[in-house]
Amino acid sequence: MPAVLQLVQFSPKAEVDPAEFAAINERFQREIAPILPDLERREASVDADGRWTLVLRYSSMEAATRPPADHGMEVAGLFMSLIDMSTMAVSFSTIMSE
Repeated sequence: MPAVLQLVQFSPKAEVDPAEFAAINERFQREIAPILPDLERREASVDADGRWTLVLRYSSMEAATRPPADHGMEVAGLFMSLIDMSTMAVSFSTIMSE
């Protein structure tokens, strides 16, 4: 099965301090990403306008689209609560060559 990239783009809520959001992202990266099944890699970036892009590599499309389990719900819930959901866009791409 080919690996899959999931791209997640969003902006934090206007009232969220950028440093606070970066700290929660770092905590998510350290505590949650390593225990997510079939997640091979997670990278986060932010542009000059404060819009974030997450690039997640999964072992398969099935793994990438599997409903979330109860992995670190406190941290994951906090992370999600700081996002302006009206700005979120998610896409999936199959990796064609490595």
